[in-house]
Amino acid sequence: MKKNFTFLFLGWVLFGCLASAQAQTTVFLKPSEALKLIFKDSQEVIQEDHAVTDEVLRKAAEKLKYDLPKSHYVFYMGKTNGRIDGYALIDEQVGKVSPITFVTRISPEGKVDAVEIMVYRESHGGEVASRRFLNQFRQKSLNDELRLHGDIINVTGATLSSGALVTGVKRALVLWQIFYGNS
Repeated sequence: MKKNFTFLFLGWVLFGCLASAQAQTTVFLKPSEALKLIFKDSQEVIQEDHAVTDEVLRKAAEKLKYDLPKSHYVFYMGKTNGRIDGYALIDEQVGKVSPITFVTRISPEGKVDAVEIMVYRESHGGEVASRRFLNQFRQKSLNDELRLHGDIINVTGATLSSGALVTGVKRALVLWQIFYGNS
């Protein structure tokens, strides 16, 4: 009887832990809303698809120290009077267990202008969507350290989500450099 009670109790605890750990999805921005926010002063937004060729894969792996997770990336360019205002990449990076969808806006000079969380799917750590955290990326480039506990301070209780965004923003900068900058 005691053995059955122990298994019942352990099962109840495990179920409770799993139920409380269920990811909660918070949609902050839909793609169209994100692009309107990121390019609010631009006259037009142009979409460009980029295939991940062997050369792109090699260059990215050299800088990132890991293989790109996708076979293609879509960049958006904001333009006004024929002049490029900036570039944006909507991407995802796994936080603790679920992907975080975010957009990174990059200036024509290759510096981060803004990062916005679009969809957060974890049960904890949603504070990474705060201005206080996201503003740390502003004006960062590949010449900066772009490392958690370096020039980016994590959100307490959301270290994995914080690190995921550092990884994703750095990937956006590397891809921008390969496709538009001087690689």
